[in-house]
Amino acid sequence: MMRPLRDRKPAAKAKPPLFPSTLTPLRAILDDDGDAQPGSMVNVIGVLKDCRAPVATHGSDWKCTLTISDLSIEDEPAGVELVIFRPEARMPEVGAGDVLVVLSAKVQRFKSNPKSLITSKITTVCVYKAATIPVYPASAQVALLPPKQGESHKLLKEEHHQYVSYLYNVIDKYEVPDEAEYEQRVKVSLNVKDKFSLLKDVTDGNFYDLIGQVAKDPYTDEMGRITLYLSDYTENDFFFHYTWEGVRDLASAARPADAYPEDYNPEASQQHPWVGPYGKRTIQISCYDAHADFIREAGVSAGTWLSLRNVQVKFGRNGAHLEGFLREERNASARKVNVEILDIAAPHPSVTKAKVDPRLKEAVRRWRDYSQEKKTQILAVKAAQEAGAKRKFARAGSSDELDKKAVEEQEKVALGLNELVTCEAHPKPVSTLASILEPVMYETMVSGQPVKIPLPFTNTKYNACVRVVDFHPCNLEDFACGRKWSEFDILSDNDHDDDDDDESDQDSLNSTMDASDDEDHDRGRTWEWRFALLLEDASTPSLPAATVAAMDKDKRTRKCDRDPKTRTRLWVTVDNTEAQCLTGLDAVNLRRDPHTLATLRERMFTLWGNLEELKAAKARAAVKKREERYEGKGEDEDINGNGRMTKKRKGKKATTVAQLENLKPPLEDSDGEQQQQQNQGEEELSNKPFSCCLKQYGVRVSEDDDGLPKTDGAAGGWVRVFGMFGTKICV
Repeated sequence: MMRPLRDRKPAAKAKPPLFPSTLTPLRAILDDDGDAQPGSMVNVIGVLKDCRAPVATHGSDWKCTLTISDLSIEDEPAGVELVIFRPEARMPEVGAGDVLVVLSAKVQRFKSNPKSLITSKITTVCVYKAATIPVYPASAQVALLPPKQGESHKLLKEEHHQYVSYLYNVIDKYEVPDEAEYEQRVKVSLNVKDKFSLLKDVTDGNFYDLIGQVAKDPYTDEMGRITLYLSDYTENDFFFHYTWEGVRDLASAARPADAYPEDYNPEASQQHPWVGPYGKRTIQISCYDAHADFIREAGVSAGTWLSLRNVQVKFGRNGAHLEGFLREERNASARKVNVEILDIAAPHPSVTKAKVDPRLKEAVRRWRDYSQEKKTQILAVKAAQEAGAKRKFARAGSSDELDKKAVEEQEKVALGLNELVTCEAHPKPVSTLASILEPVMYETMVSGQPVKIPLPFTNTKYNACVRVVDFHPCNLEDFACGRKWSEFDILSDNDHDDDDDDESDQDSLNSTMDASDDEDHDRGRTWEWRFALLLEDASTPSLPAATVAAMDKDKRTRKCDRDPKTRTRLWVTVDNTEAQCLTGLDAVNLRRDPHTLATLRERMFTLWGNLEELKAAKARAAVKKREERYEGKGEDEDINGNGRMTKKRKGKKATTVAQLENLKPPLEDSDGEQQQQQNQGEEELSNKPFSCCLKQYGVRVSEDDDGLPKTDGAAGGWVRVFGMFGTKICV
């Protein structure tokens, strides 16, 4: 609650006196560009607003600080400080509202504070007691107290006495405390407490003086507040823990410039590198008003040593870590700055080692010890990393698993894999297609007897080295199929209906038989990839000669089994998502988009080489052979681009079984699909093997589904299917 405005003594209607020419207005001292600059001697007059009682110093003198104000600065809450150093017996006896005339005082700027006055051996402090000052224009000489030892009032003239009377009667005394409040302030000032503390000892809700090093460049927020990070190299459990994330990068020298977390401003880490210590050795301090202005104008940066006074310490917004706050002091000058830069590299010539603040020297010593410890720790970490790498290498030499991986890598190099085809990293080792096709047996007990039941499928993923020896459908134009568009296609978990699949299959058949449909066919439809690849195992070694000889003697051995070039083969489906990953293209109507078709053909050439040309040549040869076979039979023949033949009788289109088989990709059955098609001219096929990821899963089949032949692999209404995933053609 504010104090009511104090009544003034009415002054007579006499003409105001002139300001004494021998005196200097206090405004000239407060202003940075005023006439009174540091080091100059001045005479001033002012009304006493505050007093800090005399206290002993380390020498013979005592110290007392008075705050005065005159008409030039009466609108400002703060005044000009007068610091008096002299023996206790010579200290002036002052009270609230007294008028002081100070002769031969020196202007100073102590640290980063505003300019102030300090006494010297020739300084005289003349005190006029407020209670006895008469009403102007009467002279105030009657209120002048006798001079202290060593002082003289000879320089005071009548004009000074007259102006003292005028000043006291007309100045606004709102900021002048009453006697009770004044006595309380003086009493409190006697309770001098050393507020200096190490950061390890600070606690919530107290004020401290701190000395430390700036851990990173300060930054300013939108409100002009500056955030400072200070460390004196002591630890506090309630500080934020700054971790060192560069350990793993030491060996490669790839450590980022700024690897330390920020409490509130992560963007600042890119602009202001951290140079401070790790662990809980740093406190975040928010600086306001004049303190922030000084830090900004002085160019304080990372590595600077600072002395901060009257820092409030409390828990921050997160309630977990202690933070500091440096604001304006109550009943102090608004320009007073509690920040001082400590230059340890090039101190003032007058500052010797003996005069350096011992608290600063201790902090620098802790800094040195920490730096040495940090260097030792870094060397130890590097040594541990190297030792760990050696141990890992040694274990790898004796580990069968790592030996197996090394052999696999050597085999991959020996196979000459296609570098333009990559697959996602998979923790499992490379599997052969023969091992993938092996049935999985489930062991159980039936009537007390152990029984092994073959599982129709397992949900498993594999790594494999393969090459493409066939694809399905035979035409690239049929690698994409269309279906009706649905509003639910925007949902990531949407699956289209099976009914629509059937309709899509019929559309695919129609488009295969007649590619001249109009553009209305594509309206309201969406296109998806759907094709299959026949893969041949590229990792299976050729059979040893002894084995081949033994097989030749065995009449029951099949010819394909005796062939040392025999490789296991496997059909895999490629769905829409995985085809997009493989080709990098979105599905379209390839019959009406020649550009996408050409791009697809070029990219698939990277995968399967000249396979498409071989299939086209064989298709042409088959057409020619069929033409010769049906020549002279009088049947209308329609030879499509696949080498398939449809016979037109009585104006209707007849569809061969081969065309019906072209509708759906083949579902792989581990027992029924061991097709060893070694008669397709593989010696002419030219492509490189590649690494890919395969997956096994099951597809539910209706018992009344006549479109799929019933085999042992479809037992229980399930059929085993293999698919490709996570494989990409690099372009």
